[in-house]
Amino acid sequence: MTKKKFTVDVEPIGKRIYLDKPTNALHAIIDAGIALKSVCGGKGTCGKCRIIILDNANTGTATKIATETGAITGSKTGIESAEKISAEIVPEANEQEKKVLSQSEISHGVRLACQQKFSKDVSVYIPASSLTEEQKLQISGEETEIAVDPVFKKYYICLSKPTLSDMESDFSRIKRTIKEQFGVSIENIDYRVLAGMPEILRTNNWQVTATVRGSEIILVEGGDQTKNAYGIAVDLGTTKIAVLLIDLLSGKTIDRKGVMNPQISFGEDVMSRINYAMQSRQNADKIQKVVIEQLNTTVDELAEENGITTAQIIEMTLVGNTAMHHLLLGFPVRQLGLSPFVSLTTSPLEIKAREIGISISTGAYIYLLPPIAGFVGSDHVSVVLAAKIDDTEGNCIGIDIGTNTEIVLKSKRGFESVSTASGPAFEGAHIKYGMRAAPGAIERVIIEPDTCTPKIQTINDKKPVGICGSGILDAVAEMLKSGIINSRGKFQSESKCLCSDERGSLQYILEPSEYRNLTGEEEANGPDLEKCPLGKVSINQADIVEIQLAKSAIRTGINVLLESAGLDFDQIDRVIIAGAFGSYIDPKNVVNIGMFPKVSLKKITQIGNAASVGAKMVLISGMQRKKAEEIAKKIKYLELTVFPTFSDHFAKSTLFPEPSEII
Repeated sequence: MTKKKFTVDVEPIGKRIYLDKPTNALHAIIDAGIALKSVCGGKGTCGKCRIIILDNANTGTATKIATETGAITGSKTGIESAEKISAEIVPEANEQEKKVLSQSEISHGVRLACQQKFSKDVSVYIPASSLTEEQKLQISGEETEIAVDPVFKKYYICLSKPTLSDMESDFSRIKRTIKEQFGVSIENIDYRVLAGMPEILRTNNWQVTATVRGSEIILVEGGDQTKNAYGIAVDLGTTKIAVLLIDLLSGKTIDRKGVMNPQISFGEDVMSRINYAMQSRQNADKIQKVVIEQLNTTVDELAEENGITTAQIIEMTLVGNTAMHHLLLGFPVRQLGLSPFVSLTTSPLEIKAREIGISISTGAYIYLLPPIAGFVGSDHVSVVLAAKIDDTEGNCIGIDIGTNTEIVLKSKRGFESVSTASGPAFEGAHIKYGMRAAPGAIERVIIEPDTCTPKIQTINDKKPVGICGSGILDAVAEMLKSGIINSRGKFQSESKCLCSDERGSLQYILEPSEYRNLTGEEEANGPDLEKCPLGKVSINQADIVEIQLAKSAIRTGINVLLESAGLDFDQIDRVIIAGAFGSYIDPKNVVNIGMFPKVSLKKITQIGNAASVGAKMVLISGMQRKKAEEIAKKIKYLELTVFPTFSDHFAKSTLFPEPSEII
């Protein structure tokens, strides 16, 4: 059999392409099922198939070169924040590329896929503008009605004009009028709002609307604008960013967008990004800049698509894990990357949006919920708030599954939380054919045990090109149920459902068409070992080990919390699953692989992206802000690795349930 000679890692999709000969980059990417734009049919004239060359290292990951060069962006073009890359890494641009690409793009490693050839291990980044289809991003969650309690007030006032006999200053005139008409004392005004106020007053015949936050005027608008007030709620995830545009007066969500976090090419995981930012102030500035650019781009798009201006957006709330929180604000992160991994602050913060470069209303604030600890952030507080765990009777476990998984247990002893590094495997990392939730990713798997035939569902019903987290979890659960693997996760070599890969190792092919012989006749007992094709989406032994480690991390977190609280799992009254990945998983399969202890499925509730819901709640309600801050104070963080029985729990949790325990 011919062995694959080199690999191409495609970010931010998380897809790995295996090639056995030099191949045109456009063809290789499209053949891998990635919908890359090519209006001119590969002639190099349209310039739509832009890619950024990141790496030719043998590691096959984008992280190393990205951390050295910063070749990543949050801008609309996908290249503005990239750093210049050595010519040793990126092939020289050809004449056609020089006609289409700017010199800046070329120096930043941007090339046209149709003009490039993959002939060695390399990593590339595909900007969103080059893709015809977007990833499947979970940005909404289960919401409940809450009372709107704005943190601002809007006052429409008609001022008397100054005269030679009435020379009161503009600001004093506004303060006095608001005090006389509404009984509200104004102490100060944003200085940039003050600077722009004279023109607004005089061009609107002294009839304006003043927006007051606390005792500060943060916006002055011409005419009666008391019915217009908008805000932005952000869940800043390690992999994905959810951005919601909210009507602050009604509390309704006007629109929402989900985008990839552009920091991903500085490292897929939190520690990689922390390590990169620790190296220099310049690095920290780069990793901050790309995410701010992405936020500004997304907010601009939401505003434009909904007929408002960014100047009308007067408040933003933002939640995220502690590292994302610190990197966004430009805080030092060295203390997060070194034991004992201490957060710089565990207090809520209110800062002017413009201080970190967020382009909304001039005097607008960003409110950030408090982090809990170095590895449990404000997004965890947001989930607890949105899921109403604080108000739940009895014992409740909340699990927010993402790149990092945070778990909270609410019992008579109060709140205790842990953090586990489980998400990368469930997002396709370290899985041979793993990828994120993009078109063509297998997301559902059922295996017919008698014939070994898999039934699969792919995102957007595209031809399978890889497998995402929910599909991986389904596949492992189904293989366990069908006896293809045992409780230790080992392939059963006697199973007729298996075939050999190019190295002679066992694998299970996930594409149903492969369970037919060469004449097209169905094989009742599965394929012959000699007929296992190359390059088809499959699960191998190493993939199963990755899932064992990921599910063991979550199960260990649950077990440690239960032990700390002196509870058994059957004493848990409710299990709440939150997070993007948590929205798509099959709870039955979660139990069947032992990621959760055996529990009645009636106790399990999936609530979607609860972090974004919590961010919205604290955006529209001052009361909810106070409640969230009180929740944060109640949560006690447990460091898993120093818990006495951590190692025992982890080792036991790698095992799968016995067949008799599967539901």
